Amino acid sequence: MTRLIDTLPEPEVIREKKVIVLSRSRVGTFSLYQAMKMLGYKPYHMWEVVNNGTIHMEILEEALRCKFLDGGKPYGKAEFDKWLAAYDSVIEIPQFFVDEFIEFYPDAQFILMERKMESWTRSLEATINPLLKSLRSFPFIVARKIDKFMDRFCSLHFVLDDVWFHGKGSDNGMDDAVRDVLRDNKKAKAVIPKERLLVVKLEDGFGWEQICPFLGHDIPSTPYPRGNAPAEFAQLGKQILGPGIRKVAALAVSVVLVPVVGVGAWYFFKDR
Repeated sequence: MTRLIDTLPEPEVIREKKVIVLSRSRVGTFSLYQAMKMLGYKPYHMWEVVNNGTIHMEILEEALRCKFLDGGKPYGKAEFDKWLAAYDSVIEIPQFFVDEFIEFYPDAQFILMERKMESWTRSLEATINPLLKSLRSFPFIVARKIDKFMDRFCSLHFVLDDVWFHGKGSDNGMDDAVRDVLRDNKKAKAVIPKERLLVVKLEDGFGWEQICPFLGHDIPSTPYPRGNAPAEFAQLGKQILGPGIRKVAALAVSVVLVPVVGVGAWYFFKDR
């Protein structure tokens, strides 16, 4: 079976991976992504996956399918190098490939942010879980039929749902997700040399004072970025998915579907 990654051209330059963040989504990773950019890094985060368009969403989905869902030969270092060639730090993506990133990039510095499991599951329930459920309902089931971006976005997140929650859905697979977090965090702390690993508990505070000394940077005068709380997560969703929803409404003009689309869009984009 030919994989998408095999059809892509070889990059002219592959950046050295300087920082690998092994933390799960909803553990301060979006703020860290912003902070890494402020420090001069070129970080790859789920936000980059989506903003780079359908090709990056397809690559991530393929990598997940190959590792977890018998979708083909799992990615090795050559595939990760090709995929991530333009970036020198990687955030969120390593949560699915902990063994691979530790093996393939042993000279990187690793960051592991931990969070109390009850706080983490509450955060998932307030952000990612509603998104996953919304993507399976109207108007998204229509939008993905007429918009390639929306189709790839939905498809990727359905695979993420299967991987996060072991095919059981968030209502029945949360315990599995928690076990995965605890297992991978334990593994990282056992395998990565202590001098190359920064472990921080989110509840103890996380900002410039923790990451700058570890990475060898002076502490910036600007505040550490804070963001992606539930309200901000919803706003990001509007920014990403709004064009696809508007396309559904535009194509449905003069049809009885219009008021229904309006109701569906309002439900997803209303403040929660």
